[in-house]
Amino acid sequence: MNAILKAGYDFLSLPVATKISDAWLMAKFARKVSKRAAAKMVFSDLPVTPKVTIVIPVYNVERYLALCLQSVCAQNYPNLDVILVNDGSTDNSLAVARKFQEKLNLHIVEQENAGLSAARNAGVRAIENTDYLMFLDSDDALAPDALKHLVSRIIETGADFVVGDTTRMKGVTRLKRRDTRPVFDRRGFAANSTGSLASTTLLEHPHAILDVTAWNRLFDFKFYSQNKFSFPEGLYFEDMALMTKAYIRAAKFSVLSETVYLWRVRTEGAKSITQQTNDSQKLADRITALRQMQGLIKAGMVMGKTNQRNMEVFKDRVWNHDIPLYKHIPGARALFDGLLK
Repeated sequence: MNAILKAGYDFLSLPVATKISDAWLMAKFARKVSKRAAAKMVFSDLPVTPKVTIVIPVYNVERYLALCLQSVCAQNYPNLDVILVNDGSTDNSLAVARKFQEKLNLHIVEQENAGLSAARNAGVRAIENTDYLMFLDSDDALAPDALKHLVSRIIETGADFVVGDTTRMKGVTRLKRRDTRPVFDRRGFAANSTGSLASTTLLEHPHAILDVTAWNRLFDFKFYSQNKFSFPEGLYFEDMALMTKAYIRAAKFSVLSETVYLWRVRTEGAKSITQQTNDSQKLADRITALRQMQGLIKAGMVMGKTNQRNMEVFKDRVWNHDIPLYKHIPGARALFDGLLK
């Protein structure tokens, strides 16, 4: 039975299935664009809709960028800035982006290729004013009503940031991320915790450390800027340590069980960074990022922001998620030993 299910999954994940899926999503997002819906979007009777800025780093994604930007249009969010950082693309990504300048309040920043971290940091520096900040990778998409759900929750709770659930899209298949299930479940809380998913801390919800991607969360921009957050440049998996730092620095964060982000698993062309698990440099950088996370959790213990349970969950994460990703590289297993002690 498992073999049959896998064969079916593989068939539905073929490149032709991806093209069908993208065409269907493009049409779905186009139908959702509505000025009337934007006019009706009101939050807690606030006199002015809070401003959201989305930073999108772009490098050679002409195949995927239109769907990404159309998903932003479909949010129907009435007070939205989009800062697109063209990181030295050599394909037609820039031309695709310019087609959306009449549909979105889209600002294009151009720079020589410097990598994902540098592009995100450049996008943040380009912000003149905003209430909230979100990152979106240019080969992915926002789920329908993502901004509505995220902004509603951050206003309701006063959290420093909200992290929402993610659905992986591969071909026409849609699956929730398996590795982050405890993040979005009350059972992932510490045994004696009285916290809730709506308002919590890393001490109360140690399993939050399983989700350290930058793009499925909405930040209070004051929190982000006052902490002088910046992605480390020249390093893959640049968001892992920074998001760990955000969990520790936050007075409280909120967990949203609704899917807010559609994470693409590429089935054609160059694979994304997270899919390149046979690359020794990616392995080395993941080890570096995990060591940084481990150091932050240890430092958090001194400040009373984390405890031994946080470290235990971190070790479980390394054993159950990070190590299996690199099982195909000879000798990789031993490199993780220092993270399990």
